[in-house]
Amino acid sequence: MPAARQKREERPELRVQRLGPFGRMPRRSVVLVRPEQIHPVARIAHRQSGLTIPERVIFDHELVLVVKGTGHWDIAGERRPFAPHDLLCVPPFVPHSFCADERGPVEHIAVHFDFAENLPPTDKGLDARKPFRVRFTHGLRIPRQRRLFQGHRIERALTTILNEHASGGVLGAANVSVQLAGVLLALLAEPDENRPSGQAAQYNQARVESVVAHMQAHLARPVTQAALERVARLSSSRLQALFREVTGYPPLDYLRRLRVEEARRLLADSRLSVKEVAARTGFRDTSHFSKVFRRVDGLSPAHFRDALLAGRQP
Repeated sequence: MPAARQKREERPELRVQRLGPFGRMPRRSVVLVRPEQIHPVARIAHRQSGLTIPERVIFDHELVLVVKGTGHWDIAGERRPFAPHDLLCVPPFVPHSFCADERGPVEHIAVHFDFAENLPPTDKGLDARKPFRVRFTHGLRIPRQRRLFQGHRIERALTTILNEHASGGVLGAANVSVQLAGVLLALLAEPDENRPSGQAAQYNQARVESVVAHMQAHLARPVTQAALERVARLSSSRLQALFREVTGYPPLDYLRRLRVEEARRLLADSRLSVKEVAARTGFRDTSHFSKVFRRVDGLSPAHFRDALLAGRQP
């Protein structure tokens, strides 16, 4: 193996970061992620001594758990102290640095990851990625810094991730993904002082809720984009943007999913034909119903019913 290639493989961290100094950073594109899309892929999981890193950007996300010692880190023009049991969440393409105090030893656990495979694409390598940021639907955010405590479930999960990643076992990567998904969902569920709030956010949420209520009341009847715009009192572009921000879906796509959800409930009643279920959920015919149902659920309505009823047999 060529010496240069061997050196790169021995130091994988070189493939996930770039050191400063940086000039004007390019604008980051937005990757919208729904919570159910989180199927994380971990690239690096290690425990190391020291936590002094010059200014850099990383090409994926990183969780840093401070195990021992104190210091500070600078990110996005803000200086924050860190101490044992602090969990630091570092986003991609945001310049940051770490500086450990010299008064005592510092240890940390670091995990580099993406929220899902190829999100955004990595086919040309992480270092070829263009600047991006992940934004979650429903106003959810992962706090930049979170104080845990000894024995906290997130700390235990990160230790498990570290051990499973190092094991190289057949199920290691799957176990890492499961544990990491739990950590990320737990962080998303935490209150965040930076989460959108106030009258504007409540007003936007209320508008989306009014549109959804209109959809649910008219599942069996035709619903047009124009009708939804009238209910929301918004332009087409603003309604599209707001609906994606809150739900992760365009309005009419969300309506189709509501109809499929109701269809699943009705298919449990064997007295109703597939044609009747289609009519009750607003599909123009059984062919259209089957096409949409299969696209959302992966099964035809008939196969879904067969599997559902077979599972209920004693």
